[in-house]
Amino acid sequence: MIADRQKSTAERWPPASTVGVTDRARPPHLVNDSEPTPYSANFFSMQQGGSFDSAEVIVPLILSLFKVTSVVDVGCGVGGWLHAFERNGISDYLGLDGDYVPTSMLKIPAEKFRARDLTHLVDIGRPFDLACSLEVAEHLPPTCADPFVAALVDCAPVILFSAAIPRQGGTAHLNEQWASYWAAKFEQRGYVAVDCIRPHIYGNERIEWWYRQNIIVFCRPERCPPTHERVRSLYDLNRIDPFMIDHLFVPASGTEAVRTIRRALPVLGAAILRKLSLR
Repeated sequence: MIADRQKSTAERWPPASTVGVTDRARPPHLVNDSEPTPYSANFFSMQQGGSFDSAEVIVPLILSLFKVTSVVDVGCGVGGWLHAFERNGISDYLGLDGDYVPTSMLKIPAEKFRARDLTHLVDIGRPFDLACSLEVAEHLPPTCADPFVAALVDCAPVILFSAAIPRQGGTAHLNEQWASYWAAKFEQRGYVAVDCIRPHIYGNERIEWWYRQNIIVFCRPERCPPTHERVRSLYDLNRIDPFMIDHLFVPASGTEAVRTIRRALPVLGAAILRKLSLR
């Protein structure tokens, strides 16, 4: 799933620790299966081009660093990333996502896709060499974060992970967090963070900026590539890609300009009040 700049759910600038929404504001498909879902055919259609181009660059990189013969993509959408793995010689793969995914748009065989409720992902069913979760975790309620990470580590020793950071914005984002938030959860389960992809794709305009910003590997320590060390510092985990600044402060349309102003107003107001209180 990808960030949709034109449908940002962020209406203000909360502290990072409070990012997320209540269950009342959860995506409709997580509240009542009979209600419409925000993940429509149009959502997946908008995703395809940039996501596929990004996968074409990143998949060979990950395969050059880790021994991979099988892949599961948790939150696979229409299967663009798995299609890229197949193009690079991986035939043993599985895609998991909600039943809202239009199967007519799948880029992988239908038998390689399994509809699952990602908010209750207890058991994926079998081990894989690599698990992918790319711009998915932010769509789940905060209460799902720990079970989601647990499900990922249960099925693979190496995880290619990307999740929206605070104020990134997107369709039905419920839990935007810094990479260090996810790193702590993986570390609790014995997995280390390895920043082995972002340095190779920095500034590459073929790759969507949210992947350049967020993508990182979590793996068991013995699977860490010999050419890379685990990432320990918050500075390295939470670094910002320059295009993130453009995304936040250079509106792409008049509507987005209004949204930017609305998000900034509470911050501006608080700053004015602090200034006045010092007089």
